Amino acid sequence: MLRLIWIVAGILIPLAGFAADFPQFRGENGSGVAAETSIPSKWSTTENVAWKVPVPGAGWSQPILIGERLYLTTAVSDKNLKPKDFSSGVKTPQSMGLGGLTKAPNTTIQWQVHCYHALTGERLWAETLTEGKPKYPIHPSNTYATESPVANADGIYAFFGATGTVAALNDKGQLLWRQELGAFSTNNGFGTGSSLAIHQDKVFVQHFTNGSGILAAFDTRSGNPIWRVDRAKNDSSWSSPILWNNELRLELLSSGNDLICSHDPDSGRELWRLSNVKSPTACSIAADRRQIYFGGSDPFSTGPLFAMRAGATGDISPKKKNDTFDTCTWQESKGGPGMPSPVSSGDYLYVVDKNILKCYEAQSGKRLYQSRVPALTMVAASPIVIGDKLLILDEAGNAALVKVGPEFEVIGGGKLDDVFWSTPAVGDGALYFRGADALYCVRTSPR
Repeated sequence: MLRLIWIVAGILIPLAGFAADFPQFRGENGSGVAAETSIPSKWSTTENVAWKVPVPGAGWSQPILIGERLYLTTAVSDKNLKPKDFSSGVKTPQSMGLGGLTKAPNTTIQWQVHCYHALTGERLWAETLTEGKPKYPIHPSNTYATESPVANADGIYAFFGATGTVAALNDKGQLLWRQELGAFSTNNGFGTGSSLAIHQDKVFVQHFTNGSGILAAFDTRSGNPIWRVDRAKNDSSWSSPILWNNELRLELLSSGNDLICSHDPDSGRELWRLSNVKSPTACSIAADRRQIYFGGSDPFSTGPLFAMRAGATGDISPKKKNDTFDTCTWQESKGGPGMPSPVSSGDYLYVVDKNILKCYEAQSGKRLYQSRVPALTMVAASPIVIGDKLLILDEAGNAALVKVGPEFEVIGGGKLDDVFWSTPAVGDGALYFRGADALYCVRTSPR
């Protein structure tokens, strides 16, 4: 009987912990849909904030939640490298296409991984993975630690695009392995920002810059390279690779330089490619079991919003720029998203543009509504679906919970005093917000 109790406990404990995990950028498979469904409906600086802890250095990486441990990365320096908000950042030379006139800061940076206790906010450890002076500048609204890490039961995996360093630590902060991919310049000196992806025993890195077009898979335990593909033409992209677990198969998708590619996650073999469309570079692809949704927008042009069903093979590129293609189910002209990644609940697709929320019927592409979200300003963080709610966070700390469905209805939200570009993490009944100054846990009841 005692042995049976231990066996049952060994099964139930991991299952209980799994529901709380938010293991990579936008959660499981990078979908933007949280496994958690119960969160606070309202919060403020004085209500439902379980804890707030300052984070040294600067970073826009999303917090990663595994069990009761919360991980994030940061770039620590004696010089103030705190990022500016959007309105301040766009007034700089980089935003005017003059990034080549700026220089990297003359300071030594420690690129670090931090571990916090998710229930108390206590920092358990902080480890430096690499140290030195940055080779290239970044935009004043960006950071040197914008790439979100990933984690599983074996370790925490971090990528710093500014140095090209990929590394793994165990849950005690001890270095397991490290690989170097090289540091390269980016368009307009904006800096890097592609987060990692993870599946079983593989961690996936997208390093698309002006000098590299690397998409690679590493063994999570040993750090050994499993496969690597290099794009023929290099160009900067800040989108993150995602794992598309569709009705037919599991695919690894990467986007940049007007090219989306699908690869077999195990071998790296290319399954299909789509070029001659404005692909996501500032945001990432959205996916559900049936389709993916993507498009691109920048200060100079707005491309279409596409929906594409599973099952493509080979080169499916249209002959005419931004035209429909094989396996394209629908398209909306000039509907391409900007910085926040779109998200699908399965039935509905949501796209956030500044503070405007657009809702589409996922299967048909019919736009159900386009509404300004009250009290919200500029949105940089990606929206997250949490049960029947859509969480939208703007850079000023205003948040709205919108009811998932065909009609626009705000059913909750909150306000925190900080600057927010980092996408929130969700798990175990709590919301985790990473601001420019601090890390916040919003929870209805203490644990």
